[in-house]
Amino acid sequence: MSKQWRLIVGCAGLGLAVTAFIFSYVNFWGEFDTTLYNAFVILCPPALVCIPLSEAMKHEGDLYAIWALIGLTNSGLYAIIGAAVAGLLWSPTKPAD
Repeated sequence: MSKQWRLIVGCAGLGLAVTAFIFSYVNFWGEFDTTLYNAFVILCPPALVCIPLSEAMKHEGDLYAIWALIGLTNSGLYAIIGAAVAGLLWSPTKPAD
């Protein structure tokens, strides 16, 4: 596997891990202040999906399905960021004029 793909897959895994951490924190402790909430929104922007779907998240099965969707979306977002960074770091060299 090339360096670019390792970076992209690593970033995608990081995005999934961030979502899993946020879900477990919210699910087990449930209380957090606005500063922590702002940090969660910065690290996992797809978590804003919870706001309009809060009524559906009252059922346990729906809660896990919605957070799985949020996790996959955040993983894809981190993979796109990783691809952009990989493109900047390992861009093909230009031939001399």
